[in-house]
Amino acid sequence: MNKNIINKVNARSKRRLLAFASATLLSLVALTGCNKQSSEPSVHAKEKNENAATGRERVNLDFDWLFYLGDEPLAKQSNFDDKQWRKLDLPHDWSIEGEYSKDNPAGIAGGFLPTGIGWYRKHLDWDSSWLNKRVMLEFDGVYMNSEVWVNGQLLGKRPYGYISFNYDITEHLTPGKNVIAVRADNSLAPSGRWYTGSGIYRHVWLTTVSQQHIPYSGVFVRAENISKDKADLRVSTEVTNSDASVAQLQLQTQVIDSEGQLVASDSMPVVVEPQQTVTFEQLVNVAKPQLWSIDTPNLYTVRNRLYRGEQLIDSLDTTTGIRSIDFTVDKGFLLNGESVILQGISMHHDAGPVGAAVPEDVLRRRLENLKAMGVNALRTTHNPFAPEFYQMANEMGFVIMNEAFDGWWDAKAKYDYGLYFNEWWQRDLTDFMRRDRNHPSVIMWSVGNEVPKYTPEQQKTLVEFAKTLDTTRPITQGRGYAGGYLTIAGFNGHGEYKGAIEKFHKQNPNTPVIGTEMTHTIHTRGVYRSKTSYRVRDFPAPWEVRSKIGPKKTWEKIKSKVYQVDDLTEEEFFDGVSPAYGSSYDNSLVRMPIREEIKLARKLPYLLGTFRWTAFDYIGESFGWPARTANFGVLDLAGFPKGAYYLYQSQWATEPMVYMDPHWTHPGKEGRIVPVVVYTNQESAELWLNGKSLGEKAIGDDMQIVWQVPYQPGTLTVVAKKGGKAVVKQARVTAGEPASVNILADKKTVNANKRDVVHLEIDITDAQGNPVPEADNQLHFAIEGPGKLIGVENGDILDLSPHKVATRKAFMGKVLALVQVTDEAGDIKVTVTSKGLEPKSIVINALASKAVH
Repeated sequence: MNKNIINKVNARSKRRLLAFASATLLSLVALTGCNKQSSEPSVHAKEKNENAATGRERVNLDFDWLFYLGDEPLAKQSNFDDKQWRKLDLPHDWSIEGEYSKDNPAGIAGGFLPTGIGWYRKHLDWDSSWLNKRVMLEFDGVYMNSEVWVNGQLLGKRPYGYISFNYDITEHLTPGKNVIAVRADNSLAPSGRWYTGSGIYRHVWLTTVSQQHIPYSGVFVRAENISKDKADLRVSTEVTNSDASVAQLQLQTQVIDSEGQLVASDSMPVVVEPQQTVTFEQLVNVAKPQLWSIDTPNLYTVRNRLYRGEQLIDSLDTTTGIRSIDFTVDKGFLLNGESVILQGISMHHDAGPVGAAVPEDVLRRRLENLKAMGVNALRTTHNPFAPEFYQMANEMGFVIMNEAFDGWWDAKAKYDYGLYFNEWWQRDLTDFMRRDRNHPSVIMWSVGNEVPKYTPEQQKTLVEFAKTLDTTRPITQGRGYAGGYLTIAGFNGHGEYKGAIEKFHKQNPNTPVIGTEMTHTIHTRGVYRSKTSYRVRDFPAPWEVRSKIGPKKTWEKIKSKVYQVDDLTEEEFFDGVSPAYGSSYDNSLVRMPIREEIKLARKLPYLLGTFRWTAFDYIGESFGWPARTANFGVLDLAGFPKGAYYLYQSQWATEPMVYMDPHWTHPGKEGRIVPVVVYTNQESAELWLNGKSLGEKAIGDDMQIVWQVPYQPGTLTVVAKKGGKAVVKQARVTAGEPASVNILADKKTVNANKRDVVHLEIDITDAQGNPVPEADNQLHFAIEGPGKLIGVENGDILDLSPHKVATRKAFMGKVLALVQVTDEAGDIKVTVTSKGLEPKSIVINALASKAVH
């Protein structure tokens, strides 16, 4: 915060706090629910939902927008000629469509992709059902500085590119033709410390309601007195009366289980004065509740209905999950009274080749991969995510640290939200918390991350304001442990130093601790080093190079505090590896290896768990041209797992598994010692080379088994055992020269809805079908039928090829291609070719779907 502002912020904040609190303060407890007005990931076609007959209709507006990249001030006028503009569907991110360039102003932070200004226009015909109704235009997210017009009338501006918002457009609509115009301005860059994307990159909705209705984010559900026998649901429902006369209504609240059975209900008369919004509270008892948890994410529906006499005038469903949460220093995090270690990851909102405009099939696949890894907790770094993310987490059984902001009053990137924070933070935090307060998956709020030079008073201001919106969840902050006002102390990299968290606990024995960003390790899929690497010592980041004392002195200063990881071999086996790449072994780190992160979370009861940095590689925050990112993820930009993924899986997942690194194709290195590292969640493993046993070893506290094996071509097999019996195995085969490809589709049947996406995982293979682990052939893709290629990616951080073209070079033998269906039924044929390789094809069947226009 600017020092001249800091003394003024408290008084101003208190005035705003009281204003916001009077409008939004509700009685809050510990059950949450997802309001379907805010998130309907499974309903996209332009059709009435279940509640349409009740006076409420929600229509998706994603299709058939017009787009212009550049600034065109006259485009806000309804009569503007847009016939030459590009036609496209939302969500849309224009930055990911561009080319990487060292000259792009986003630079290191934005992964060297372009930014700029873009305009969108949508033509709407008047709908007679709008007569005597209120019509709401809802945006799930526009990056950034969005301005919205309807028929030339400015509705408003929202600087924060991650916030969801809505406008009442009733008074601006006219019979005949109507035009929505949106300007997104991301021209001043960098506007974030990571890749942000640009444009209307999330869904857009049109909601029509009666004059008396439940407003946007107007329901809050939570539970009290939870036991096996019952739970009391306290439901706060806001009712808006847009008429000029008093409204005398009946509010009915029903609770419906996952089988569609009514399990509880309550009804009460309500009176709302003209042009007012009033909050009404009901207490509903649910007998023998099915609790929401990570393993059994049971969900309920709370249905709020408004009646005028016998007429049903509004109905809104909220998906909820009954659960209790507690955070202690002696038992850690308690979910429904049971101790749970948070096995968490941090993740940014982009998804490799689609940038920030992430189709729901892509998002769901990413979360499924994390679930298979054993992850149970997600941190939204460092901003609100799309509404469908939270609904998926509800359904799949993830808990979430929901983060509002990166920095506060002082910009961290030159043109980021810090420029607007003082004016907008209270409104944005309010909209964010009201939108997400109803998710059972959300168990804590984070108000910031690595905020530079923040003061305790600043932290207090945000925490106290957040508590006026929700007292059912604790408040934390990434690297905010020193402020003194957090419910849970958040540690980032500093928590990776030996003894740092223990020292904090001694000084603050009653404050639970969370590893908000722990640990930081660096890995590249298919790349290995047998000797340990520390970032500051061996490949310092730009900020470490620029530090006052430099990387060498920094290393001397910290080397006694970081964890010692022994080399796997005396001499480096993997020669000629670029220093830009990290090792797939757990020996490429900043301060703490993965195994020590897991041990610490298990050892310290007051450490609730950790959120590693990161789940997936993300675009931006690179170490410099030509790298578009740094390799912090355990899955790469294509979503392919790295070796570290399986280390976590061996410790976090229960499904029997075994995994070994490295691959077994090392021509010219016969006789040299290869460190073979095995991860498993079984009791022991036996290694075999060409039919000969190299011995059986137990998995111990080190969480990995290492064999030193003289390399010889052939087949390397590991067999994991429990009680002396083989349970699961994996084999590595020495590959020959590239000869063909193998195409693996995550689905063979899709709906012709313009949304479904097929992930095609392409492996370069030899003549016998064995993957060629270091193949780098240039692949070409041809699509026939009702499908389109929406992105290609190989996971190589140094590959600056564009994403929206039908060709890609393989990296470490693999390429990802994403194919999205159109609105036509039929067969989609995808053919993959490459010079010198046998071409291969795959057919995907697109089934007729409901109309999408």
